[in-house]
Amino acid sequence: MKAGGKSVVGKIRDFFSRIRTVLLFSYFVLILLSILIVGTISFYISSSTIKGRVESANVQLVRQIANNMDNDFRSKRNLLLAPYYDQEYIDGINAYPEMSEQNQFLFRQKLENLYLKSFNATPIRGFIRFQIYYRTGELLAASGDYKPWTPVQVRNSEWFLRTVAKDGEVFFNGPSSGDGTTDTDETAYSSSILIRDFSSPERFIVVRVEYGDHLFRAIGRNDDLSAASRILILDGQNVPVYDSAGAVDKKPETQLLNRLIGAEGKFWTDGEDDEQFVSYISSESTGWKVVISTPRQDILGPIDKIKTIVIATALGAFALTFILSVLFGRWMTQPILTLYKHVNRIKRGDFSERVELKRGDEIGLIASNINAMQDELRHLIENTYVNRIKLREVELAMLYSQINPHFLYNTLDIIRAMADYHRAPEIGEIAHALADMFRYNTRNRDEIVTLQEELDQIEAYMKIQSIRFDDKIAYDVDVDESLYNYPVLKMTLQPLVENAVFHGLERKRGKGTIRIAAWKEEGHFVLTVSDDGVGMSEQHLGDLRTKLKQSLHSEETVSVADGGIGVRNVYSRYAIHFGERQSFDIDSRKGAGTQIKLTLPLDDFEK
Repeated sequence: MKAGGKSVVGKIRDFFSRIRTVLLFSYFVLILLSILIVGTISFYISSSTIKGRVESANVQLVRQIANNMDNDFRSKRNLLLAPYYDQEYIDGINAYPEMSEQNQFLFRQKLENLYLKSFNATPIRGFIRFQIYYRTGELLAASGDYKPWTPVQVRNSEWFLRTVAKDGEVFFNGPSSGDGTTDTDETAYSSSILIRDFSSPERFIVVRVEYGDHLFRAIGRNDDLSAASRILILDGQNVPVYDSAGAVDKKPETQLLNRLIGAEGKFWTDGEDDEQFVSYISSESTGWKVVISTPRQDILGPIDKIKTIVIATALGAFALTFILSVLFGRWMTQPILTLYKHVNRIKRGDFSERVELKRGDEIGLIASNINAMQDELRHLIENTYVNRIKLREVELAMLYSQINPHFLYNTLDIIRAMADYHRAPEIGEIAHALADMFRYNTRNRDEIVTLQEELDQIEAYMKIQSIRFDDKIAYDVDVDESLYNYPVLKMTLQPLVENAVFHGLERKRGKGTIRIAAWKEEGHFVLTVSDDGVGMSEQHLGDLRTKLKQSLHSEETVSVADGGIGVRNVYSRYAIHFGERQSFDIDSRKGAGTQIKLTLPLDDFEK
């Protein structure tokens, strides 16, 4: 039993001495502490941020509502100023007491028609009716169905006295409250103004317009407000004009009114059911206050959701800790086994796959170095074997294309002599040019020649094509004089020019031009062969570019095509000599010609 006890203790000791076990418990403790710290900090920051943003949003919202109200009130003020736009109405106000009854009737009709047009031309939101009174309280004109006031009621009403005291400024007033006047049941507020000739201050009219609460109800539908938020519009005496809670006839809480001090502000206050956040601002046009109160639950409600999410996340993380810890141990050891298998593949000469370990630790660095070593080995093998095999294939293709040039150019000399004897100069020129081309191949066995020698070869080639196509094809050379002795690979230009003749210009209607240009550019030698022939489609151009990229390492042998060594062979030979230090670009557009551009190091040619 003792031995058995020691055996169990030994097994436990062995279990806790393993690296995976140590990682398991260490990882569990780290996750536990991290979640507790992050959760606490996140909850505090989130609650503070949400609270601050909602408070700021409410302040911005109440300011926007006040601005909208001011804009609406300014437009309604402009409607009241209609008589000032025609001197006839001002003159009528001054002369009204001395007018005959008929003229007074006509003047009242004009005033009524003026305001009817003003309020009906553009529908005014919430408009109910208007009345026009003379300074004595006499009703001059009105719209709508209403109970008329007596002149004495009008003169003594608070709104009339305060409008006169404003002396030309608009007076906005809430619903009438027991002063003898009568508003409609829908009237929420009214605007009134005194209109007179400034030279006759004692003779004036007062225009009063009543409006419903459409403006305020539209504010109450704003999507930025929560359903439990309350909008309160108070006039200059803190009397409710509008209450989204439907208690406009009930005076707001005294505690709330006592804290509405100054032009604007914000504060927290106790409500009936919950603490309320209150923001308010005074209207510049009316002096009325726009007040918004939002329950604390609407502001801090999302924080409770955050708390629930944090707790659920913590519980889920605790459940996953054990699994993650086990996986972490495997994550540390599995890459080592992968590296071992990959090195064995390289040992067998298999370079087809790379180590796919995207890690930033020491194992990732080892994998990166193994990939780099693999690339270097493959590149070395290609340079040593594949590239040299390709080079021999190209040279062999060029050799086959010569077709016993000694015999041919000797025969061509005989043809030329016979042409001279029979006076056939064009036959002689063709034979002479073709003989020069074959002599170029046999006389110069070097792989590398000068640009001048290549141009001489093209001169003979183009002489033949010019006679063949009856001067349809023009030939132009623009080469920097310092580049005539620049070394290039033999048979560089002829395949490119031949490609331009047979694929670009032969199919073109009318004459065409082949242009060869060479110049220095930022330490590089640039050679271009361009034509203004039929060009090629985007799909054809894309296929050709793809074949060029595949040609160097493809298993296909290079072959003579279209009467020359071929564009692909020219690219392959330069790619073998220069690798990534050269560029071979083809640009073409259907109907606009083709350009082949070769760029090489100016002073670094591999011979």
